[in-house]
Amino acid sequence: MVVSDSMVPVMERGDFVIVSNANWEFNPNDVQVGDIVVYKAHWATDNYTIIESNILVNNKLLYLLDGPTTKPVIHRVIDKVQYKNNTYIVTKGDNNPINDPELISVNQIKQKVITINGAPLVIPYIGYISIILKENIILASLLIILLYAYDYIRGDNKRKNNKQKTQ
Repeated sequence: MVVSDSMVPVMERGDFVIVSNANWEFNPNDVQVGDIVVYKAHWATDNYTIIESNILVNNKLLYLLDGPTTKPVIHRVIDKVQYKNNTYIVTKGDNNPINDPELISVNQIKQKVITINGAPLVIPYIGYISIILKENIILASLLIILLYAYDYIRGDNKRKNNKQKTQ
């Protein structure tokens, strides 16, 4: 599911994306430049993220990051590099002016977007349900309470109807 505008116009916020899973449906080492992947990103602004090293790749400063906190990001692979006998990818959102600062290990890749003739396979807008509920915890709580109340009232009415039928 796309939660930001970083991949516009290819994917819009709220799009539900059809993906294949790493190490099951594809080998993450086989990811190519141009593929759109979902990976576990570390955030440099997170207090628990550790900068292991910084590397200059094609005049771009990139960071090898580590830490316990990651978030899924869906971006396009724009470069594939070798560093200390390991394969890494450089990613960028199509709508972002610069590449992502983190050098991504192939082990961080979790999914690859399925494409048809280069266009990602998406179901538009369906992800908004999840986005709205995550961003509005009060609304989500209210919906849950209303569903329970509806279920309770409906069950109470069924019990009354069954009681009247038996009399």
